[in-house]
Amino acid sequence: MRPTIEDRKLYNVDYSKDTDFSAFARLLQSKWRAKKDLKEGKLGNFLDTDFSITSKANFLTENIKELVTREISQSKSTGALIKQPRIWNNLLSSQPLCFNLFGELHFDLELATKFFGQLFPGKIETVTSIKFEYSPGRGNKQYIGDHSAFDVFIEYHNKGKNGFIGIEVKYAESLKEETKEMADKNFKDTYADLTKSCNLFKSDSLVQLRLPPFSQIWRDHLLAISIVKKHDYDEGFFVFLFPSKNSQCQKGVDDYKTYLSFENEDKSMFSPRYLDDFILTLRKLRNDTWTRELEDRYIGTV
Repeated sequence: MRPTIEDRKLYNVDYSKDTDFSAFARLLQSKWRAKKDLKEGKLGNFLDTDFSITSKANFLTENIKELVTREISQSKSTGALIKQPRIWNNLLSSQPLCFNLFGELHFDLELATKFFGQLFPGKIETVTSIKFEYSPGRGNKQYIGDHSAFDVFIEYHNKGKNGFIGIEVKYAESLKEETKEMADKNFKDTYADLTKSCNLFKSDSLVQLRLPPFSQIWRDHLLAISIVKKHDYDEGFFVFLFPSKNSQCQKGVDDYKTYLSFENEDKSMFSPRYLDDFILTLRKLRNDTWTRELEDRYIGTV
């Protein structure tokens, strides 16, 4: 899967720390940039920073550009963590991917209802809202007491119940971005208390879950569990979304599942899914320039 050294040099993406998949994804982004003749930054998967901010070329539609601009302007009041200039200039970053995949659905809830209804048959009747970089209570100990947030948060109705889907999106990440030292520093007693009290994890799992590569998956999963436990919604679940070719994420998910008390997703509230399936489902529902570009940019071949 790893691209040839010739291609990596040709498109200025020869980065020694890349995994095989991140090298593939980095080249894919650089080829997309070159195809659109966008001004290059320090590596092929980067846009020139000034150009990226003024053009907003990292985003696929005018609606999405306006949405990102609004979310950034509101981030101080909402507490949303949107890193600049990364969101503008880094084509490889998973945060722009979130907006490119879900941004148009934010404006078209009818399409969003069809989309999530196909992805989760029988679970979604009506999507009522789509939020980004969302937590119901950053730092609030009634949840998990930290500043974790879902990349995307879907609210829905189903059979008279109010529900949610909390989504964490990964693209080129290896799940080793957070070190053991960082995980230990960020650890809170609320994590341990909820892990033990919710009965969704095996009794001996805490020692492993608090460390990479599981720590971020675990925190977001706990956030979803805490929302249901607090009765903010009648039901809900956590989706960990990643590319099917990202073997590091795949292994992390497979190993994480061994610490769960239930294999059934309805009971565990943990639903790992492939990014490819989400993109291709949207592509079938809406055959448009931006969905074709979404597929070409994030799934295409190199």
